[in-house]
Amino acid sequence: MKIKPNAKIGLFYGVASFTMWGLFPVYFKLLSNVGATEGLAHRLFWSVIFLYFFIVFTHKTKSLTRILHKRKLVKKLLISGVFITLNWGIYIYAVFSSQILEASLGQLINPLFFMFLGAIFLKERLNLAAKISIFIVFVAIAIQIYALGKIPFISIFLPASFAIYGLLKKRLQIPPMEGLFIETMMFLPLTLGYVIYLEFSGVGSFTHGYTWILLILSGLVTIVPMITFNIAAKHLSLSTLGFLQYTTPTIGVFLAVLAYGEHLNNAKIASFILIWISIAIVSFDSYHRHKKHKPNA
Repeated sequence: MKIKPNAKIGLFYGVASFTMWGLFPVYFKLLSNVGATEGLAHRLFWSVIFLYFFIVFTHKTKSLTRILHKRKLVKKLLISGVFITLNWGIYIYAVFSSQILEASLGQLINPLFFMFLGAIFLKERLNLAAKISIFIVFVAIAIQIYALGKIPFISIFLPASFAIYGLLKKRLQIPPMEGLFIETMMFLPLTLGYVIYLEFSGVGSFTHGYTWILLILSGLVTIVPMITFNIAAKHLSLSTLGFLQYTTPTIGVFLAVLAYGEHLNNAKIASFILIWISIAIVSFDSYHRHKKHKPNA
């Protein structure tokens, strides 16, 4: 079976996007001498700058202006902006504190969080496979709680924050790049003020060696995979994108264990196995239903 040219383009950009996201730990580890809060502030600030240039270059300023004139919409984007900022902050903290495995576990759970929230807030019906998968995920989380003796903050709140963000954006239905620009732009006074405060206090990292280059490029590193993902989304089905997204946490697991020496204990192994089983159940069910409803050629 030949892959259509558009699908080939989509597949290329899709794989590129999720691979870049999977390699994020490599980049942010280079900034491990920077505090997590400072790293987040710079990521937000420089993302706004690069997003603005992207919007101007792609002639999306009229679209952006139309959105900015809708006050109710802008207020809603402020709320979604809080959750994407929280998500970015948790991830940076996970990398800086050598908890990439926990972040990868959270990224694996993420699609099932979407299903769970969809069932609660959008009244989407869950079939048996989805219910079983979500139950298995809760078992995996319970194992982590039992082994750690506390709630696995990163593994739960990383996917939860992104799932809530996705839920809010689904209801807004606006162009992704313009939306992200407004979300991050609204935090610009806070991030810029915080960065200036750190530098004048003598505790900032911007002027330390070549750190300033890495901090500036953190904005570019953030938006490039989003641009390629948006291209991929135009050419690929949601089921294909859903399958490709597991590339990111898989790369994260290998980096955590092989490159950064994070310990994969029995509880984590059990949790990962259970989550992969839940993913397999949902994927097989999705494939089976797609094949069943696909018209004969």
